[in-house]
Amino acid sequence: MGSPGVSSETPPRPVLLRALDARSKATSDEEKIEPPIHWPSLAAIPAEREWSGLRQWVDELRERYKGIDSYVVPACWYEHEALVVALQALKDHERVAYAKTSPASSGTDWHRAFRDITAMLRQFTADLRCGHGPEHAERESFDDFVKEDIARRRRHAATVALGHSE
Repeated sequence: MGSPGVSSETPPRPVLLRALDARSKATSDEEKIEPPIHWPSLAAIPAEREWSGLRQWVDELRERYKGIDSYVVPACWYEHEALVVALQALKDHERVAYAKTSPASSGTDWHRAFRDITAMLRQFTADLRCGHGPEHAERESFDDFVKEDIARRRRHAATVALGHSE
């Protein structure tokens, strides 16, 4: 028991603070920032959903930044895990950098990451020597690759579910 005349209950929050609390909760509920995507650990169904989004984003990136040529992102980028992972990291960074709750400086941060990742992509691509130039039949190869990737992920999941190591 407390002192006489002193309530042990928490006093109600002023109306303005309650309104700010509600607004903050609504904002955080509206804009839940998704975690980054880790391609090597994606199961078949999430990978199937993510492939088309990544491809669309890469196409849009190439359109926005004309300096991204086949020496940075070759037509066969999706066949090379290092390129996929780096491009996904850049996509995730852009998504977070331009979220409604991001500070004004985050666009500059994204462009620094863009500079760094494109330099890394250029080096990765130079090291590949895969022979897929700009003329590589991208659309059919992409669709076929995704089908094979999803099938591989399903086989891997089945093998793990059966208790066999791969």
